[in-house]
Amino acid sequence: MKRLLVVFSLMALAIGGCKHPSEVELVDESATTNLEAFAVSIPDSNIATASVDSTGVLPDEEIKAAAAFLINAVTWDAGSVKKTVAYSRAFFADSVVRLSGSTVGFVGRDVGSVVLDGALMVKVPHRIPVLRPVFSDSAIVRGVEYLSDLTGSYQHDHAYSWTVINRLQPILTVGERSPEALNVLSPRGGAIHARTSNMPIAWNGGKGKMTVIISVYDVIRKKTRPLLELRVRTNNGRAVIPAKLLTQLPAGTTFVLTFVLANKTVTTVTQPVTGRVLTQAAAVYNVFVELR
Repeated sequence: MKRLLVVFSLMALAIGGCKHPSEVELVDESATTNLEAFAVSIPDSNIATASVDSTGVLPDEEIKAAAAFLINAVTWDAGSVKKTVAYSRAFFADSVVRLSGSTVGFVGRDVGSVVLDGALMVKVPHRIPVLRPVFSDSAIVRGVEYLSDLTGSYQHDHAYSWTVINRLQPILTVGERSPEALNVLSPRGGAIHARTSNMPIAWNGGKGKMTVIISVYDVIRKKTRPLLELRVRTNNGRAVIPAKLLTQLPAGTTFVLTFVLANKTVTTVTQPVTGRVLTQAAAVYNVFVELR
């Protein structure tokens, strides 16, 4: 139970900070090596979305989903500090939640029980972060979500399955296979890199689609804001982020490169909710770097 609370705390700290538009203009696609660059689409609203560095899910993907089943192995590598957790989250979006005339999130619908590979997931209060431009952010509770701590049991290249049970009857079953173990070889956590130089990146791990998200990191508020999505054309373990792109990043020195090796599926269902359902199994590896 203590470990579970640690996971929940880490997830709570990673929420929010993604409501501002991107400040980055896209570079010519031909300037990249093995990469396609896209500006991250940020919902033009007050809705606080989960941080990409913990979920591997972009903000526009999150708000379009009526339900989401995630299983992630996550690493944060700052050089001197390195943390790793694994968890599963299931969430079913219900009616919107409004505060001071603005939509800030969705009620977490109670659909009964959710089991992951036969193990019952824990039903916990769904906390909606309220982003405040001046005062400290706060949170309100609306509904529930389902969580499991998998830090000690997560398996790479494993077929996971979620089943929603209502009134003792299974009403929905979805599944996804986790990718291979992901390890980032370059850059190293805590590295210092000149914006005017190309940045080689390297990793190992397969059986999934690879993307790299570049986020700016607010050292004071300890939050990331995604700016660019770099889609890897061929997962051969290496690519180059061009200096032309790095020089267009906003002011600031600390950035996070979030490597996401994921298998994901989007389907449409009618129960327990109606709409798009996102299922994802991912290895998420965050590297903190300084750009000067």
